[in-house]
Amino acid sequence: MLVKDDKNSSIIVFPFTFPVYFLLLFLLFVAPPLRVDAGNALSDQQREEKKQQLQQLRQRMALLREKIEARQQEKNATAKKLRQIEIRIGDRAYVLRKIKRHLRKQKRKLRKLKKEQQQTRRQLKLQRDILAEQIRASYMIGRQEYLKLLLNQQNPAALGRTLTYYDYFNQARSRQIEQALQTVQRLQKITARVKEETHKLELAQRQQRREKQKLEEDFIQRQQVLRQIEQDIASKGQRLKKLAADEQALQQLLNEIREIMPSLLTEIDARKTFAQRRGHLKWPVQGKVKKLFGHKREIANLKWNGVLIRSKEGNNVRAVSHGRVAYADWLRGYGMLIIIDHGDGYMTLYGYNQALYKETGDWVEEGEIIASVGRSGGQKKSGLYFEVRYNGKPRNPASWFRS
Repeated sequence: MLVKDDKNSSIIVFPFTFPVYFLLLFLLFVAPPLRVDAGNALSDQQREEKKQQLQQLRQRMALLREKIEARQQEKNATAKKLRQIEIRIGDRAYVLRKIKRHLRKQKRKLRKLKKEQQQTRRQLKLQRDILAEQIRASYMIGRQEYLKLLLNQQNPAALGRTLTYYDYFNQARSRQIEQALQTVQRLQKITARVKEETHKLELAQRQQRREKQKLEEDFIQRQQVLRQIEQDIASKGQRLKKLAADEQALQQLLNEIREIMPSLLTEIDARKTFAQRRGHLKWPVQGKVKKLFGHKREIANLKWNGVLIRSKEGNNVRAVSHGRVAYADWLRGYGMLIIIDHGDGYMTLYGYNQALYKETGDWVEEGEIIASVGRSGGQKKSGLYFEVRYNGKPRNPASWFRS
C-alpha cells in the first residue's frame, strides 16, 4: 500500500516480513520466467513438422512407385491395361462404398422423418377430434345466447358464473384451434422435408446404379485382359519368370520402405509392441485361411511367403495391429496392396484387395477397416493374400494369430 511522509512523497510499505521480501525479489529477478504460451507454440510447430514429414513421405513413395514401374518395364499393353482397370475398379468400389453409407444415412433420416410425420398426423387428428367435440358442445349450448341467459337469470351471481364459464369455454376452443393450426404447419414442413429427402435418396440410388453398371463393364474388360495375359504367358517357364520377378519387386519395395520409414515412425506408444502381440492377433478378414506359408507354389520352386484367406468380394479387411501405412497402391502380382509398418522392423502385407481405404502415411488402429476383399493382381477367385515380415524377411503368419 501507499502512504505519504511529511514531504508529500509516496512511500511503499510492504505488509510482510523482511525474508519474504527477499524471496519475492529472487523470484522476480533470478528465477527463470514462466513460459505460458510455449506449450501451444511447440505443439503448433510439431503439427507443422508432422505435416511436412507426411508430405515428404508421400512424395518419396510416389517416386518409389515410379521407380518400381520403370524397373518392371511393363511395356506389355495388356499388363498395363490390367493395372489401369483394377485401379479403376478400386476407385469405383470406393465410391460405391461411400454411396452405400450415404444411402444408409439417408434411409435412417427418411424413416425418422416419416415416423415424425405419422406422429404429427395422429396428433392433428386428436386435436381435430377434440375441436369437433367442442364445436358440437358449443352448438348445443349456443341456442341459449348471452341475451337470453341475461333475461332469464334472476340471480346476478349465477349470471356472472355462467358468463365466466362461457369465456373459459371460448378460450379453450381458441387455444385448441391455435394448436391445431400450428400442428398443420409443422406437418406441412415435415412433409416437405420428407419429399426433399426422398428426392435425395432417389438421386443417390440412381448414382449407385450408374456406378454399378460401370463397375460391371470394368469387370468384363478385366476378364478380357486376363484371357489375353493367359495367352501371353502360356508356357510354364514364362509363368515362373513372372512369379520370380513379382517376388523380387516386392522384396525390393520392402527394402526401400525400411530405408524411408524408420525416421518417420516416431510416435511414442505405451501399448504392446507387435512382437508382444504374438499369438493374440485377430485375422484381418473373415474367411477360410489356407496356410500356404513355406509350401511350394504349383508351377515353380518358389515358396509361399504368406497365407491366403478365401473371403467374399467386398468384405472388410482390417489392420491386425496399430501402425502406419507404408504403401497403398497397385503392385504387379499382388494387385491393390497395402503395407503397414508396425515399428521395430515388423510389417504386414495385405494383397489382392478390391479397393484401398487408406493412403501412404495414414495411422491405423487395430481392427480399423483399411481395404475390401477382391481379386486384383489378376486373381480368378476373391480372397486376401496376407504376409508378416520382420526386417524384410517373411514370417509364418499363423503363429501370430489366435488358434
